[in-house]
Amino acid sequence: MYVVELMSFGSGSVALSLLGKSDGLFSLLDIHNPAVQLFAAQALSVVFEAKLFSDCQGGSVEDNAFWDTCLVPRVNELLKEIEAPDHPKQLNRKLGSILALGHISHGLTVAQKALSKQWAELGLQEVEATIERVNSVLIGGMRASSKIQAQSLVTSALCSAIGEVGKTTPMIDAIPVLKDMAKQSENAKVQEAAISSLSSIVLGDSEQTSDITEFFVSIAGAATKKQLDLHFRIGEALATMLGRFKCTLTGMSWVFPVDPVLVYGEQDTNANAVGIEILLEAITTTMTNSTNTQERQAAAIWIMSLARFCPGLPQLMPWLSKLHACLSRLLSDRNELTQEVSSQTLGLLYEMGDASLREDMMYSLIAMFGTRNVGKSRQQQQQQGERSNNTSAHQQVRNQIASDEPLLEQESLGQTPDGHTVNTTYKSILSLASDMQNPSLVYQFMQLATHTAMWNSRCGAAYGFARIIERAREAIQPYMKTIVPKLYRYTFDPSPQTQTAMKSIWHALLGTRAVDSGAQADKADSTATPQSGAGIVEQYWDQIMEECLTSMGQREWKVRESGCNALSGAIGGADSELAVPYLERIWQMSFRTLDDIKGSVREAGLKMCQSLANATVAWCTPHDEAKPSQEKQAQAVLKIVVPYLVDTGAVSDAEDVRNFSIGLLLKLSKSSGRYLSASVPIIVERLLESLSNMESQAANYMSFHAGTQGISPEDLESARLSAVKASPIMRGIEMVLEQLTPSSMAELVPKLQDIIRHGLGLPTRAGCARTVVILCVKKTELVKPFASALVKAISGSLTENSALQRQAWAAAIGYMAPMLTPAMFRNLLKHLEKVYFEKHEDDIRGVSGQVIEQLAQRCPERLCENTAGPGTASFVLYGCWDSNESTSKAFSSAWEEYKLGVGSGLVSDEESLTDLLQLPLKRLSDDSWTSRIQSARAIVEVAQMVERTARTMESPNSVSTKATRLLEGMAQATLPELIKASQGRLWPGKEHVLAALVKVCASCATLINRQMSAMDSDNEDSIQQLLRTVPQTVSTILLKEMTIGEISYRREATARFSAFVEAVPMEIYDKASVILIDTARTGMVTVEKSASAMDVDMDDDGDDKSMKRPQQLLLVAVAIKALQTILPKDRSISVDEAAALSRVLCGVAETGVWNTRVASLECLTALFKHCNTVGTSDDSTSSASIQGLLDGMNVDATLGAIRTCATEGKYVSVRTAALNAVVAAFDTISAASGSSLGGSSRIEAWRAEARATVEILAKDPVPGVADMARGVVR
Repeated sequence: MYVVELMSFGSGSVALSLLGKSDGLFSLLDIHNPAVQLFAAQALSVVFEAKLFSDCQGGSVEDNAFWDTCLVPRVNELLKEIEAPDHPKQLNRKLGSILALGHISHGLTVAQKALSKQWAELGLQEVEATIERVNSVLIGGMRASSKIQAQSLVTSALCSAIGEVGKTTPMIDAIPVLKDMAKQSENAKVQEAAISSLSSIVLGDSEQTSDITEFFVSIAGAATKKQLDLHFRIGEALATMLGRFKCTLTGMSWVFPVDPVLVYGEQDTNANAVGIEILLEAITTTMTNSTNTQERQAAAIWIMSLARFCPGLPQLMPWLSKLHACLSRLLSDRNELTQEVSSQTLGLLYEMGDASLREDMMYSLIAMFGTRNVGKSRQQQQQQGERSNNTSAHQQVRNQIASDEPLLEQESLGQTPDGHTVNTTYKSILSLASDMQNPSLVYQFMQLATHTAMWNSRCGAAYGFARIIERAREAIQPYMKTIVPKLYRYTFDPSPQTQTAMKSIWHALLGTRAVDSGAQADKADSTATPQSGAGIVEQYWDQIMEECLTSMGQREWKVRESGCNALSGAIGGADSELAVPYLERIWQMSFRTLDDIKGSVREAGLKMCQSLANATVAWCTPHDEAKPSQEKQAQAVLKIVVPYLVDTGAVSDAEDVRNFSIGLLLKLSKSSGRYLSASVPIIVERLLESLSNMESQAANYMSFHAGTQGISPEDLESARLSAVKASPIMRGIEMVLEQLTPSSMAELVPKLQDIIRHGLGLPTRAGCARTVVILCVKKTELVKPFASALVKAISGSLTENSALQRQAWAAAIGYMAPMLTPAMFRNLLKHLEKVYFEKHEDDIRGVSGQVIEQLAQRCPERLCENTAGPGTASFVLYGCWDSNESTSKAFSSAWEEYKLGVGSGLVSDEESLTDLLQLPLKRLSDDSWTSRIQSARAIVEVAQMVERTARTMESPNSVSTKATRLLEGMAQATLPELIKASQGRLWPGKEHVLAALVKVCASCATLINRQMSAMDSDNEDSIQQLLRTVPQTVSTILLKEMTIGEISYRREATARFSAFVEAVPMEIYDKASVILIDTARTGMVTVEKSASAMDVDMDDDGDDKSMKRPQQLLLVAVAIKALQTILPKDRSISVDEAAALSRVLCGVAETGVWNTRVASLECLTALFKHCNTVGTSDDSTSSASIQGLLDGMNVDATLGAIRTCATEGKYVSVRTAALNAVVAAFDTISAASGSSLGGSSRIEAWRAEARATVEILAKDPVPGVADMARGVVR
């Protein structure tokens, strides 16, 4: 390669010196290296050209031996290689031969034309014939190989060889084939070789210029996106063929040591004006206005090729204005490469024009980009008289800059296919050039900012930019305040091209200055770099802030995004003192970008906010050795940031803004410490509100679809409240509360009250309740003055729907209760009672119990201080028997505290007893059955307490007067109401009223029995009269209730009757026995019928009788027990009564189940003992009386029933009761026989039967039963 250059620049002697080494050059043609083959072919052409030129300088060749014996045979050998059949091993040799033939033919023709003689005149006819044969073989081979796809390398070589030949020899026959390959070939190398060959042919035959030019124009639009190099190859071809030897490419390819003028003549070495006219006319009128992207791209690239490779071409000068206009339009093309090429070419055209043309081009370009006040050319201005008032175009630009009018219209340049606004690089550079007061720098900047490696090297860019800076450095100094802010923002442009271009300008313009400033300010700072520009940013801080903040509000999204990025970069390491004046505006614009319509702007806004948040946290973090100025600056920052975050950010409609504001408040809560004391109330308020705003959408969804997901509402609420407790927001609130002061507490309480009353969302309200608890635990002294106000607010929220939230409010009240005044505490209890009775929903009513329970846990002494009045002991006692288990449990906990704290003092006197019974007695006559039941159960509890208290007051030998008054007070207060409640119609749960009535009577049994045994007197007071009439009244009520209602109710009434008679003994057998015996008999009949039924039997109410069988059996057992209880005490049972009773008891013992058998056996035992007791009362008639009773009882049947029970093998209790019954029977039978051991045979038989039953039981497998039986036998 260097040898060829040496031969081309040297004289012919240099080339002739290699003639003897031509064999070595021919051998290089076989090497598998295209570059070496090309070098060898070029070297051979130069050597033979120099030899011919040297030999023929005298006029003709004196000795043809070299040409006939050396050159021609060599050429013939090369032709044989070309014409030989293709073989893979001979491919390199064939390719080298083709190249060598083309170059040798071209070199010989160059020498012949330089000598200006024909071959015949030179005496080289054989050489001429050989050259013609070479040309013919090359064209024929190209035609043949173009039809075979596999021979692309051969075809490319043939095209290159024909192109070399065509530079000096017309090759008209080859043009059609080359056109076809240039247009239709699918092989890029063949296509490029054909295009290059066509341009070379035009170089040798200028008459083909128009035809080839029009052909190139025609194929421009057919290129595809992947054929990007095609436009560049055509552009180079056009520059070569039209610029001819005025083109740098043509000059570089001329390798011969002769002047081209000698070969082509003076005219043919100059540019082809006709071809240039044709090409530029097509470009300016058709191609640049075409809708075909490839044609527009080709136009830009071809103009660039002409301007780049044919600089200063006179034929281009008249077209510069039109070309400038076309390229200006292409700056807004949707294709980025077209934009870049247009940018590069505009700079080249600008350099080619004179001063006047440059000015016109500059202002017309600015007008193309939307400038309203400038943009007319100098000629147009002159024509329109716009310079009549001594106003130049430069002055118009200065006026525009001074008035801060935008240089470019927003969004005036269209968009790229992917939706991005195009030409931000050019718009930025135009604006920058205007700001520099030197619009002529537009073209230099555009040329500098082009970074496509195809046509611009780093060295070239650096060199060109250094030259621009050298010329502009002094001029820009007065305008640095205008330039630096805009240039700084442009360095953060979202377009990588714009960003790279502007960074290079930033470094070059400000780098040295930044380093010098840094060195002067602090020579010890070795870390200062030109790239950082920290000193420049700080120096022009105000201007940069204004530029960035203004840009963030512009219509164009790239301007907004670059403003965000620039502001983020500036604020990161800035001092708080610089930032404070702009802080509110910065936050305002940052939040605005968070809600931007453009996604990339939102991302930039988020980064900006994060950078600003980090800086804010750093500014507001206390240090151990903080200076007063630092603390003052931190307070200034917080004074701006916190209100803005709270009043604007945390309540914004944009979710991103809200989330970010809350996140920053949390960070400040953790880091700012004592600096936050004045801002605690407003921060706490917003953080609490954000608990609901920032709750997961999944939780909201589940709250509406919990049932379909198999999740109970309680479990979901529990999970939500657990999330609130564990959330970082609650931790942040807890940390902020550490900074509370008395003054900030006074501001916080009204905000908490507002949230308690009007806060929305379960998380917010739960968080508020937890906040109150935290305050009570950690800031007790601060909360105490405001406890009453907070409790009053919470009291109004106790009835909300959420059970867990009600529990949270109850806990909060419990923590504040010890701080309440006595009056407020009583009002709270009164409110709880009101809530309990006014709300009908069980779960909401239960909140009263929850609060009472919390009071009992947190301040039991305060609770015990209030035993009388609304919401006190009477209410708590009443609530203990609530039908809701959880509510009852809560009240019971408080009741236990009452009993522990007050004890017997609750019923120590009539006054306290009256207070305790006030609510149960009031609710006993309520329309609600539940209230009646609850009251009755509460009265039972009071009766038990009074009974225990009276027992403690009694002396061993007498009842104290105080105890008597206490019992009389209870009887007088309760019995009339209970009797009244018991006499009404039957309703569900009425058995509880009967139980309460019997319990009160049992507790006052001593007084009742005493009054019954006393003589009637006209001086009896009301209580005495009441006590005297109670037994008769109560027994009548119970006897009536025993006969009505469902089985379960009759059983309860019977049991209560039994308990009443047991507590208040009275002779009532004759009245009650009939009812009880009938109940037992009827019950057994019903049981037997249900047991014998094969199918399911329904009663009149539609109930399954088999389901009522256990209840019937229980009723029978209770009735028999009642019969045992009412056996006469003061008289002997009659024979008929004994017969009726024993008959029922025997039937139950034989057919009943274990519990009814036990009851019947126990009643038989009591009956036998009753007979025996009656017999001992009168010795003269005892035997006869007992005998009569035994006869009436049908002892045989009775002993048989007892024996049946004794042989029952499953239940020990039945056999034990049978043993007791048979022993009682034996004793009674023995008493009937008198003192004589013999007696009648019937009595002996009874005794024998009884003894046999005992002996059976003596063998019982249960040791206890057997031992008892054997003891009886002995």
